[in-house]
Amino acid sequence: MSICLPLAIFKTMKKIFKKLLIILVVLIVGFAGILLLLDKVIMPSIVDRPIVTVPDLVGMKKDSAVKVLDSLGLVPVLKGPRYNHQYPKDYVIFQKPHKNVPVKINRRIYLAISGGDPLIKTPNFMSKTLRDAKIIIESLGLNLGKISEVRTEFPANTIVDQDPKPGKNISKGTSIDLEVSIGPSVGKIRVPDLIGKSLSEAKKILRDNSLYLGKVSYQKSLNLLPNTIIAQYPSKGKLVDIGESIDVFITKSSK
Repeated sequence: MSICLPLAIFKTMKKIFKKLLIILVVLIVGFAGILLLLDKVIMPSIVDRPIVTVPDLVGMKKDSAVKVLDSLGLVPVLKGPRYNHQYPKDYVIFQKPHKNVPVKINRRIYLAISGGDPLIKTPNFMSKTLRDAKIIIESLGLNLGKISEVRTEFPANTIVDQDPKPGKNISKGTSIDLEVSIGPSVGKIRVPDLIGKSLSEAKKILRDNSLYLGKVSYQKSLNLLPNTIIAQYPSKGKLVDIGESIDVFITKSSK
């Protein structure tokens, strides 16, 4: 019994050793096969690829640059748009690798594409004079479009409408159409601001503007000095006929 037991163990170890030997042989053969595949197939396909010279693509239109790279067996990778005032929209402004660099076919060539000039928001020209508007338009690289004259309640030479409207995103070179007031009809005048004035001051201001003091209403106030105008009708800036009367509300002592 003692002799049979070591013999059984020996046979078991022998079987295990054979299996390990077979696995080792398979691994060695497989590794050798991988090395052979790398040496004869994969590496030659990488190392022995034809070499081409990267062309100068900066300043070329995007579609044309892509066609040139395709014809050379290179792979275009487009980046952008990047806003650039030196190059029009959809033109190449930068490339990597640079021109005249030798590379293998299938190499990626990175192209930065121009988005043209950055967009700007339309300024608000309302209530500005035509002269001021022209200066702003010129400084922003915009163009002065159609100028229409209209009769409004606003002072002459004041801009009362525009197209495009304020705040709209536009590109340089966009034309801005303006409507300019030629002033109110003859015989009209704008109501002056009387708030905070004394009654005597208000009378003089109205007289200087060919207007008259109308109804005077008194109201008690704890905060303001007596004889101070706190409201008026019509309100300041309204167009009224010359010689019209302006009603006021004035403070009086609370005692």
